[in-house]
Amino acid sequence: MRFAKQMGVYPGSKFEFKTKPWAHQLKALEYMYPRDTAALYTKPGSGKTKIMIDLVINRGFKRVLVVAPKKPCDVWTPQIQLHSNLTQDSIVPLHHLSGKDKAEQIKLVMQASKDKTIIFVCNYDSVWRDPIDKMWFYKKLGLDCVICDESHRIKSPSSRCSRFLGKLGKTVPHRYLLTGTPLAENPTDVYAQYRFLDPTIYGTNYRAFCDRYQNIDANLSARVGFPILDKSNPYKNLDELKEKMFSCAFYMKSTVKLPKTSRMIVKIPMDEISEQTYKELSKEGAVEFEEGFMTVNNALAMIIRKQQVTSGYLPVEHEDGTSELKRISTYRRTFLYKFLQGLPESEPVVVFAKFQKDLYSIRKVAERLGCGYSEVSGREDSLKDWKAGKTRVLGVQYTAGSESIDLTRSHLCIFYTLDHSLGKYEQARKRVHRPGQESPCIYYHFVATMSFGRTIDQDILQCWKDKKDYINLVMKEGKIS
Repeated sequence: MRFAKQMGVYPGSKFEFKTKPWAHQLKALEYMYPRDTAALYTKPGSGKTKIMIDLVINRGFKRVLVVAPKKPCDVWTPQIQLHSNLTQDSIVPLHHLSGKDKAEQIKLVMQASKDKTIIFVCNYDSVWRDPIDKMWFYKKLGLDCVICDESHRIKSPSSRCSRFLGKLGKTVPHRYLLTGTPLAENPTDVYAQYRFLDPTIYGTNYRAFCDRYQNIDANLSARVGFPILDKSNPYKNLDELKEKMFSCAFYMKSTVKLPKTSRMIVKIPMDEISEQTYKELSKEGAVEFEEGFMTVNNALAMIIRKQQVTSGYLPVEHEDGTSELKRISTYRRTFLYKFLQGLPESEPVVVFAKFQKDLYSIRKVAERLGCGYSEVSGREDSLKDWKAGKTRVLGVQYTAGSESIDLTRSHLCIFYTLDHSLGKYEQARKRVHRPGQESPCIYYHFVATMSFGRTIDQDILQCWKDKKDYINLVMKEGKIS
């Protein structure tokens, strides 16, 4: 059936649509429609935005707030116009407005007809931070629905954004979660999300929740002064956690057939300088250079510094208090050059990296090859050039480009450096493996190795596996791949 610009009814359905839904989208809508609170767990690229737009229209919600990360925020406005008959004046991007403009928006909304649907879009950074974006502002709008897109962004119970949305959820009758990675890092990621969705499921006492679903190493915790998970058996009562989780959640498997994927581990032997520096850092917690020194004073800093060493550089502190990034090796950059040289010259490539300095290395390799370079990072976004075929190599920083962008122009994805976050990694993989992809996807993981002992890259791979094993125990449909 061909759908016109006006709303139409899909055969065999009670719902109205402007654009024809896929079978899995219709099934998800049927699940969500009768529920005032529900979570939709869907693989990236399976059309969750359309599902929620169809839900808003068919349920007749009039004042809707969509909260999403920065890049997905910009996706919602064109998607609303594509899948509904709402006009531009019915869509209000709050994160683009100043405080004065937002105050003026209140007046306009209050004057608008109660029968008119208005969808407010705001990113997670702005929803709680701007002084005017406090609880009174949203109460003034008279919201009847809040949608948290990429809801794993509020998995931390102690974050100000998570706490704010938990309070806001108590004032709004209809609440929905959307994400492809509900358990981005571990099973307990579900708590803060459900505190917003339905606090009756897991309660509002995080300590009691942890006591119920985590095993604490009493001996180690006593020595360090705060709870530490038992690494041999970190979680308990996972069947119960899963049952409660899926009491109001739908795991949507896409009916869109996608090409196969393959995963390659590419071992990169560290050169002598890098290996020596790495061992000294691991043993002493400090490295001394002729021009300065570098010290580490906590476990998280140690992880970051080890990754920087395997990338070929370290921050150096001078005696006068200044600091700089010191290049200690180009072994990884050289390997990338030789690797790309071995690929077909016309083949576009996506290269994910953790640090800004890594992107600099990727850019230099692309320039040396003369194949053109584009970047998606906190400093630059030249994705359009890459999509248009003007460049071959696309460097992507996890924090800026692991969500809500389509990279299906390429089926080759290189993880130049690894991020310890399993959630970011899973999201990054789905940038190329999604509807629109026509070729089998190949993922290359660059892993630094030493002549003796393990590197941080190898530890991250093992950490991913351990996290995924426990997540798979909870996810109703098996593992997310």
